[in-house]
Amino acid sequence: MAGSLILAGSGRVRYATGSIMYFAQGIPQGLLAISIPVWLASQGVSAGDIGSYLAVIVLPWAFKLVTGPLMDRYEFLPMGRRRPWVLGAQLGLAVSLLALTLIERPAEQVGLLMLIGMLINSFAATQDVAVDGMSIDLTPVREQGRLNAFMSFGKTIGWAATAAVTGVLLTSFGLATTAIIASAVAALALLVMLIVLEREGERALPWTKGTAASVHRADTSFRAVFKELNKVLWVRTSLIVMAIMFFDGLVYGYGQALMPIAAVNLFGYTTPQWSQLVATMGLLGAVLALSIGPAIDRMGAKRMMLLAVSLLCVHAFLIAQTQQLWQNSLYVRAMLSIWVMMLPVVMVSALALAMAICKSVNSATQFAIYMSVANLGHSAGSKIYGVVAEESTYVQSYTMLSALLVGLIIAILLYRRHHHDAAQSGPGSGGKARARPRYTVGIGGNEAGIFWTGAMRCPKCRADMEPVEYEGTEVDRCTICQGIWFDAGEIDLLKSKQAAAAIDIGDKKTGRESNRIDRYDCPRCGGAMVRVVDPVQNHIWYETCGGCNGSYLDAGELRDLSTRSISDFFRSLATPERK
Repeated sequence: MAGSLILAGSGRVRYATGSIMYFAQGIPQGLLAISIPVWLASQGVSAGDIGSYLAVIVLPWAFKLVTGPLMDRYEFLPMGRRRPWVLGAQLGLAVSLLALTLIERPAEQVGLLMLIGMLINSFAATQDVAVDGMSIDLTPVREQGRLNAFMSFGKTIGWAATAAVTGVLLTSFGLATTAIIASAVAALALLVMLIVLEREGERALPWTKGTAASVHRADTSFRAVFKELNKVLWVRTSLIVMAIMFFDGLVYGYGQALMPIAAVNLFGYTTPQWSQLVATMGLLGAVLALSIGPAIDRMGAKRMMLLAVSLLCVHAFLIAQTQQLWQNSLYVRAMLSIWVMMLPVVMVSALALAMAICKSVNSATQFAIYMSVANLGHSAGSKIYGVVAEESTYVQSYTMLSALLVGLIIAILLYRRHHHDAAQSGPGSGGKARARPRYTVGIGGNEAGIFWTGAMRCPKCRADMEPVEYEGTEVDRCTICQGIWFDAGEIDLLKSKQAAAAIDIGDKKTGRESNRIDRYDCPRCGGAMVRVVDPVQNHIWYETCGGCNGSYLDAGELRDLSTRSISDFFRSLATPERK
């Protein structure tokens, strides 16, 4: 179609499109999960009904992992691999938002509101998976981090702006008008996708001219996906991660139901006041969450999550025990703000824990299961509050929230990452878990977003690493800087000149620049890397993990290691001591 924008040919088009589509995903979150619960509370709807409503509407996000294989199995390639799914899901999202106009008496039609909310989130979750898949298919590895920032920012702005605006619209004009405006904004995102193509020459619509620019992939049935997954999913570390994710979702869901109800019925907030507070502090929390990556690298995901959860536990206990300060508006605002702002930090840390053990051939699907467990916990947490709220005081409700956080702390303390747990990829694998995942997961959940391809990341340049095999031995090589990761014992197997020439194809100049980066965590198990000097050629510096004994060599170092010359002797004399 003349005038179409091509995703495959322009980074700017990818960034803009990803941001807009993620903004659209934020619309139902801001309306359904933030503004409507507090509005229902102001209308006198019981805590039990609000808790049930929140528990039901989140369920589509718990089961979205099945849509990845579904999208791979059913394609219309003349319009692109993922774009038809994006268009269909976005159209469904815009139309389903209009279904909210059918609700005339919200306080009496909570059941219908649940069903419509679940329908809306079904389209939102499908759009999320389709956009992630499209982005992964079309985005070079070197751009994925930047695209993640744009998409995360887009979704954060989407739900924050929606929460702030719809909080005012609901009280001023009612649900029908609010739904029409939300649907119109979602439709604008649909119009954007109509003028964007995945690749040059494809059709804009089914009846327009164009040809398929990509080919159908091999069998991606559910059976093929889950056959190998079962071998790694039920080991001890994986089960503990599932417990952590479930408790994390439980805490989030319980708090999501408790906080708006308490804000209205206990602390005297109006719907616009609560929506605007959540929008402002949630935005700050998202920025904080997206900036703690270096802190997680230094402290480790477990320590970071333990610290954040412990602070939230103390926070919930303080609210329960300071009833005499509940009339102090400044104190209440500060405590509510801290809760909203800290949740994204906990979430990002939990995601980092889960990612660290996803080493199987179906690692992205494994990660999607962990996210589904978290969303099921989210649903259960909202329902639990709805059940207990009618029989408990707010002091007891906040005390129970602190108890749930204690349960999460215990689960985190049980977490131990064992290399062999994550490396069991089936008989004959030799403990290796290298193959790139068939499906890739993008997470833009709640108040933080993470875009992850499922592959091992290079510890130097953060690009994806790909498996490279030589005579039965498989290593991981960075797709950008060409640095190489060797599991324990593999360097000795590949020291020959022939092996080094086949595997170490990178530029020595790039390797020398990368060699300056020598303080990082193990990309395989997260352990501490020890700086090593080759005992024979002391000008060769590399790093070895103190936990799994894997080693990382920069581009050119394996070739250098496999040969010895007169120049190497003089270089050794001139090489300073490594400090």
